[in-house]
Amino acid sequence: MELTNEQRKYLGLEPIDPTWELMEIPNNIKPEQATGKHMLYFEENVLRKNISIDDSGSYLEETCHIKTEANRTMIAPKTERGKARRLNGVNLQRCTSEGMYFRYDCGFVTLANYTTQRTYFSSRFAGIPAMSEQNLQDFLTQWITDTDKKELERIQSFAMAKRRHCKFKEGDFFRFSIDRTHYGYGRILLDVHKMRKSGEVFWDILMGRPLAVSVYHIITEDPSVDMEILQARKSCPSQFIMDNRFYYGDYEIIGHAPLPEDVDYPIMYGLSISMRNPDKIIFQRGHVYREIPLEDNHVVPGDFKNNGIGWSLDLDKRVLELCIEQDSNEPYWNQNMGIFRCDLRNPKYKIQLEQVLKQMNLSSLYPDL
Repeated sequence: MELTNEQRKYLGLEPIDPTWELMEIPNNIKPEQATGKHMLYFEENVLRKNISIDDSGSYLEETCHIKTEANRTMIAPKTERGKARRLNGVNLQRCTSEGMYFRYDCGFVTLANYTTQRTYFSSRFAGIPAMSEQNLQDFLTQWITDTDKKELERIQSFAMAKRRHCKFKEGDFFRFSIDRTHYGYGRILLDVHKMRKSGEVFWDILMGRPLAVSVYHIITEDPSVDMEILQARKSCPSQFIMDNRFYYGDYEIIGHAPLPEDVDYPIMYGLSISMRNPDKIIFQRGHVYREIPLEDNHVVPGDFKNNGIGWSLDLDKRVLELCIEQDSNEPYWNQNMGIFRCDLRNPKYKIQLEQVLKQMNLSSLYPDL
C-alpha cells in the first residue's frame, strides 16, 4: 500500500512531487534480514520522503530533508567534523524527521507532528477497533468525506505549527482531543518532578517527569466547558503519566483552582528496590510516605508498586463512554491492561488494600478507601 497525493492532502502530509525520484532499500542493513522496505523519494540528492513498509503490513510515512552524497548511497554529515553514514534502514532511523507523519500499525492509525510533538488523531484513543488494510482504505475514504473546508484548514494549520513549550502546575484543568469532533477534560493532581526538586520524601521509582492526573466523566463537542461543571463530575481513577503531552501543549491547560483535600492519588506499595537500602516496605500516596523495616514484617502478596508510566492517558473513548453510561469506574478497572493488576485501588484488591493500610497504620487516615 501507499498513500495517494489526494489522501496526503487531507492528512496534512507533503505531497510527492512528480519530479522526485524513487529508490527502494531494505529496512535492515543486510538484505537477508529485511522484513520490509523503505521507499525513498529524492529531490536531486536530498531525501524528501521516507515511507517504511513492513511485511506485517505496518506503514509509516515521514517527511525528511536529509542531504546525501556518493550517488545517494551515503548520508552527508551535518557538520565539518561529522562523518558520512551509509544510507540504510538503521541509519535512517537515527535521522530526525519533521512535520506531519502517518502511521498504520497493528491495525491502528496515528496522525501526528514530529516538529510540535503533538498528535492530531489516534484511532486507538478514539475507540476505533483495529482495522485491516481494506478497512484502512475505507477509513481514509470516510476521512476525506468528513473533512470540510474548515477542517482541512485546521489540519493544514496543525501541520505547519511550530513547537511550543507550555507551563502547567498542580490544580490545573486540561482539555484533550478524543477524536476529530469530541473533547475530554481532566485535572493535574500531582507534580512528582516538583516533589523531587523540593526534596520532599517520595518513593522515587517513576521514570521521566511524572504527573498524576485524572480524567472526568465527560465527552463533549464543547471546547469550553466551565470548571465548576467539571468539578461536579465523577473522575476516572488517577494515573501517572509523563509530562510531555502537557509540555508541548497536546493537553491544553484551560484553568486552575486549588485542589480539594480528598484527592484521589495513585497508591504505590511494595518492597524497596534500592540496592543500597533494600530491607524495607514502602507506601506512597500523594504526599503521604510511609516505610517500615522488612524485619518482623512481610509484604502483602501481589505486585502493587504501581510504577508503570506511559506517554498518554490509559483509557480510550470506548472505556470513557462506558464509565459515563454506567456512572461507574468499573469499565475502567476491567480494561485488559497489565497496569491495572498493580493498582491497590482496584476493587478486586479490597482485602489486600485493607491489609496494607493496617500494616502501615493508615486505616484511620483513609477510612473511605
